[in-house]
Amino acid sequence: MVFLRSYLFVPGNNLSVVKKAVSSAADCIILDLEDAVAHSEKEKARETVEEALLKFGKEKTMFVRINDIGTSYWKKDVSCAVENGAKGIIVPKAESEYGIKMACNEVKSCIGNAKNEFCIVPLIETAKGVQFAYEISSADKMIQRLAFGSIDFSLDIDCELTPSGLELLFARSQIVIASKAAKIAPPIDAVFPNIKDEQGLEREARFARQVGFKSKLAIHPKQLATIHAVFSPNEKEIAEAKEIVEAFEAAEKEGVASITVNNTLVDYPVYKKAVSLLFQIDNS
Repeated sequence: MVFLRSYLFVPGNNLSVVKKAVSSAADCIILDLEDAVAHSEKEKARETVEEALLKFGKEKTMFVRINDIGTSYWKKDVSCAVENGAKGIIVPKAESEYGIKMACNEVKSCIGNAKNEFCIVPLIETAKGVQFAYEISSADKMIQRLAFGSIDFSLDIDCELTPSGLELLFARSQIVIASKAAKIAPPIDAVFPNIKDEQGLEREARFARQVGFKSKLAIHPKQLATIHAVFSPNEKEIAEAKEIVEAFEAAEKEGVASITVNNTLVDYPVYKKAVSLLFQIDNS
């Protein structure tokens, strides 16, 4: 599995912006057919997304955010994404196991017998979505990770967004725990709406990483460097992980499973965490 740190939203109806995004440092691009597109432009935007996937799909990992399953657009969005080479879809307003299974079944009907590895990412952005995050996570093997939509979530529960992010701690934690319990990849954190507030972005990204998120949604290429810096292990972390792995594996050969490395106790959980970090580096 390739570890993606950044997912950059791009309006699905603007091919020139998509082209610029492809040349950016984004690990993944999300072609947006939902919030970024007016209702009168949905059909035209889908044609643009098809063209973008065919032109740039081999240059960059691309997902499509479809319209939610309560609309008349979503099935055509799924077909567009699957048939033109998208790596996956983002399903907005994911709130139930039943709803996400509908999206999964629609993808399967489009794929047919082809052995395509296709990823479905439910976007959790309501109280109901947070409440049923585990059921959504474990609904189908095509679901590889969740994503958090903090702005819509805050509107849904009528809370006040603050720089500390404390009001979103429970929701973030619930999504991380549900992902782990369902044995899927760590979730993607929400967008940070102020593209000029680099310090605020870094603060929020670090908070999300501390909670257990391993990547973040972005709305502008200016945000990518900060996101990558936060969600990439630094040289000190890599060196410490290598030291832990080498020391523990040497001790294990001697029948010892609890040692001290740099005055820190190292047992199997600590060793496994170090191995996971080095695996992430090798596969990024």
